[in-house]
Amino acid sequence: MQLLHTLITDLISPLTYARYRTLVADLASLNQTTGEEQSEIRIEYTKLNLQRMKRVEKQFALNPILLQALQQPRPEWHWVVLVESWCGDGAQQLPALAAIADTIPSIELTVLLRDENPDWMDTCLTNGTRSIPKLICLDAETNERLFTWGPRPAAIQEQVVQYKAAHPEATAEEVGTQVHTLYARDKSQALQQDLLELVLRAIPASRDEAK
Repeated sequence: MQLLHTLITDLISPLTYARYRTLVADLASLNQTTGEEQSEIRIEYTKLNLQRMKRVEKQFALNPILLQALQQPRPEWHWVVLVESWCGDGAQQLPALAAIADTIPSIELTVLLRDENPDWMDTCLTNGTRSIPKLICLDAETNERLFTWGPRPAAIQEQVVQYKAAHPEATAEEVGTQVHTLYARDKSQALQQDLLELVLRAIPASRDEAK
């Protein structure tokens, strides 16, 4: 608990989603990316991710069951999302998370760049790696961590694992194409299913603390 209280006051360059979106657009126009590694491939990913973000923003529809769950009585929440502009999974998830937070007044969303916030990132590693995006849900009053999510929806990841097993010679580029094809078909439904399960677990605990 003490660690969380320390970290919540130590956000490095926190961004709203709107400011992050503008940052990505500006970087793409300048042939740049977030982070120290200004490689050609990361710059190209940043440009591609801008288009992915636009598509998700246009297509996203909030699952009514998730909406109902998030509207239940509970303390206010703070969603902290770790991401980088070159991260393809981040481009697919962050606009959806932002749309959810924008719909629910009791959720505040803060975007952090992973490489500028290693202390935050290292509290939610995936199999020992700094995989992103990562969502950290905090009680906005106590800073207690209620759940973490990421870097990829369970249903999407399961299909990726199956694809790799069926195509052991697939290149990283081919796997990436498959991943984003799955995202395009899914339209943020797998993400919302994951969130629904986490929210339903977190809300009873939040309600008990509020009493």
